[in-house]
Amino acid sequence: MIEPLSPTESPVIGRYRVCGVLGSGGMGRVVLATGPDGRFVAIKQIRAHLLDNREFRARFEREVAISARVSGAFTAAVVDFDITGESPWLASVFIPGVPLDKAVRELGPLPVPALRTLASGLASALHSIHSAGLVHRDLKPANVILAADGPRVIDFGIAQATGTGAALTEVGAVVGSPAYMSPEQAMSEPVTSAGDVFSLGSMLCMAATGKSPFAASSTAYALFNIVHSEPQLENVPGELRELIAGCLRKDPKSRPTPAQIVDYLGALPVRAEPWPAPVHAQIAEQTANLLALTSDPEVTQIIPANTPVVAPPDPPARRRRPILLGVGVVATALIVAVAAAIVLRSGDEITSAQTPTPVGAPTKSIPPLPDLRGVDTCAWVTRALGATLPDTAAAKAATTVADWRWLPTASWGCDGSSGGARLAVEMGAALDGFGTTIRVANGYGVARRAEDCAFGVEGGAEGQRWGIVVDTFTRTDCALADHAVDRLTAALDTLPADPIAGGSLSSVDPCALLHDPSLGRAVAKSAHTCEWPGETTVRISLSQPRQRVVGEKTVDLGDGVVVEEGGVGMIGQTECRRVYLFRKLGETYREDMEVLVSNAEESADELCVVADPLVKRAVARLPAR
Repeated sequence: MIEPLSPTESPVIGRYRVCGVLGSGGMGRVVLATGPDGRFVAIKQIRAHLLDNREFRARFEREVAISARVSGAFTAAVVDFDITGESPWLASVFIPGVPLDKAVRELGPLPVPALRTLASGLASALHSIHSAGLVHRDLKPANVILAADGPRVIDFGIAQATGTGAALTEVGAVVGSPAYMSPEQAMSEPVTSAGDVFSLGSMLCMAATGKSPFAASSTAYALFNIVHSEPQLENVPGELRELIAGCLRKDPKSRPTPAQIVDYLGALPVRAEPWPAPVHAQIAEQTANLLALTSDPEVTQIIPANTPVVAPPDPPARRRRPILLGVGVVATALIVAVAAAIVLRSGDEITSAQTPTPVGAPTKSIPPLPDLRGVDTCAWVTRALGATLPDTAAAKAATTVADWRWLPTASWGCDGSSGGARLAVEMGAALDGFGTTIRVANGYGVARRAEDCAFGVEGGAEGQRWGIVVDTFTRTDCALADHAVDRLTAALDTLPADPIAGGSLSSVDPCALLHDPSLGRAVAKSAHTCEWPGETTVRISLSQPRQRVVGEKTVDLGDGVVVEEGGVGMIGQTECRRVYLFRKLGETYREDMEVLVSNAEESADELCVVADPLVKRAVARLPAR
């Protein structure tokens, strides 16, 4: 929601009239304002307590200077700034649009024509940025806005001028967003314009498939995959796979330049609406509400602090309604710490979200964790769903289960996709982030994760919370998820065993791999993860990830046990992570056992002294291969 100014704040910044506060973070805030010419601008300010910090003020001045150097049809446009006054600020054009990450999360992967428009626009933006002698260094879906006429690249908070050698952080620090970093950035090496191209490839893969090509269960694993593993491009449309693979080459010198990407894509047809229709519908609604925001003085009035608000009686004429803002319309120049994306909504007045009252009470319990291990999940899912899946906004029409592509997940679940629609099912998954029971399906309690169409069929015992998770990666259209929950709960008594589960980690109880009273009580976090909490916490996770190129960071623990370091030191010196390769499955998958030992008071080397003998003990209890 757009927040009003306090009575002690000036409603004017420079030549701009402030409408309200869009968002704030630890280092500053972004306000929505209108200029003398009637244009909307987003004004970025740093917080008062940081104004005396010379280093931070210098960093802000540097960002202003860099942002002002960038121009082009697909980048943010700085319209004004003041870096010498008591309260420095930076004003940028405010463009209605939808962040790329939000669009993909709610509406599914983009179709090929939209992907080509995105790739060409972003390559053009990078060409402008690099031509100005800059490297963006934080190109990610949240920093790309799908505007009505094409994409926009925003946020130059950690951009750097090439050839300056300026250090923004201490030596060895990793700056940027892990899932979309380049290998050189992940290893804290000098970053050139080729690093932005690598990030572009990762982002295009996410837009095409719904996830990063180096997706992993933790930041450390994601960084490891970026540096050592080949990207997961199996679900990328064939028309763009070669281009994206070229952008994701490990060697910076072998990646294409932005100009070469534009040439590769060629001249694109002119389209009035380059994005899927739901995106343009949101943009149109946002634009209309921006106009309403300035035409309704009641919306932008200053409300005194600590003044009780009493709802007036409804007048006989139209009732004023507040305009709520979330993450749809985005200011085109936001610092990393100030996420000020917004969505404007109109129509019925919005009240606090309430949890729907469940119909009846659960009468059944899902099978215990041992019965959820070793299941052939894809066989069960495709059989239980029935022949036809319902129409969704992403799929555009009803589809048959046979038309979908079904692949196993790292946790022995099943992930299906068809066109823009996607459905993933995980067995015995942790239900972190899920609310209370909202309904009962075939006797089983069903919970929903806040604000999206992910449902959990509830299980658990002794305070543990796990279940079967059904996720369709959308917030607004839950028809497919509802259908899947109903069909799957009706078939919970017919879980087929995986024919190779006997020699697989999929059927192993991770809590049974360590019998050591000194570790304390074992807690099953999910079907394939067990934790021994304490001052020093031990966690064992079993998984079936895709094969990756193993680097040189391996450790021989003796007795034939060789482990990968698993990213030790990448996210701080407070943990030791050992990854044991149990076996390879063909040319695509592998089975891993990961042992993680953490303690904030110990160094990684000290924790590895604890972890290594635990790894050897656990390996001795694994199934015979």
